[in-house]
Amino acid sequence: MTKFAARRRGFTLIELLIVIVVIAILALIVIPRVMSAGRKARESTLRANLHQLRNALEQFQADTGLYPSDLIDITAAKSDPPTTGVNEDGDTETIPSGSYQGPYLSVSGGIGTTGIPVNPFKHPSDADYTDDTAHWSYGADGPGIVHPAVPSEGNTLDGVPYSTL
Repeated sequence: MTKFAARRRGFTLIELLIVIVVIAILALIVIPRVMSAGRKARESTLRANLHQLRNALEQFQADTGLYPSDLIDITAAKSDPPTTGVNEDGDTETIPSGSYQGPYLSVSGGIGTTGIPVNPFKHPSDADYTDDTAHWSYGADGPGIVHPAVPSEGNTLDGVPYSTL
């Protein structure tokens, strides 16, 4: 064994620096993708919950000819149906007897076990978490129209404004 081979047991400083730089570059590529995964999942859940709510509102309107006065009306039991609804002009009318075929959403789970889906951007520690109006904006833009109450500003990861979802 030569004198040079005996001293060559470890890595040089340059080799270590190159490895650190390569790892840092890989981390810069991977970390942003991993960090946005949680937001992407919340946005997907938000879209699915909006779709579920809008389908329930359409079913309510198809059965009764009116939109529910309050979002919670879509979870009312058939034995205790809501008595009033809102027409397309925003005027309150009486729901025709026997036309309500609900509930249009399951009454288990959801916001305070009402069956109304939870907005995934609303945090359970918020004081108004059990209030459906803190999750969803219903009727503000017209009868039967529901939007997320939070976030009310900004865009989704694919550039769609939250206010237009």
